[in-house]
Amino acid sequence: MSKQEATGVVPALGESALTGWQGAVGKAVAGPVSRRTRWTEEQIRTAIGLLILAYAVYRVLRPSIRAIRAA
Repeated sequence: MSKQEATGVVPALGESALTGWQGAVGKAVAGPVSRRTRWTEEQIRTAIGLLILAYAVYRVLRPSIRAIRAA
């Protein structure tokens, strides 16, 4: 781990969401995006991972919330 890479819960959580084909795409996109922006590659991977995780949580909770409202 280099000095530029952040340590903590949020980067670890974002990186853990990058598995399977989504992880391959996220890691492939992170390099070119980081070269064109001010953010590091790890920050881009973390953001992509957190977006994937948030979408997964939304997809799991949405039917439950609809069922509760309908009852």
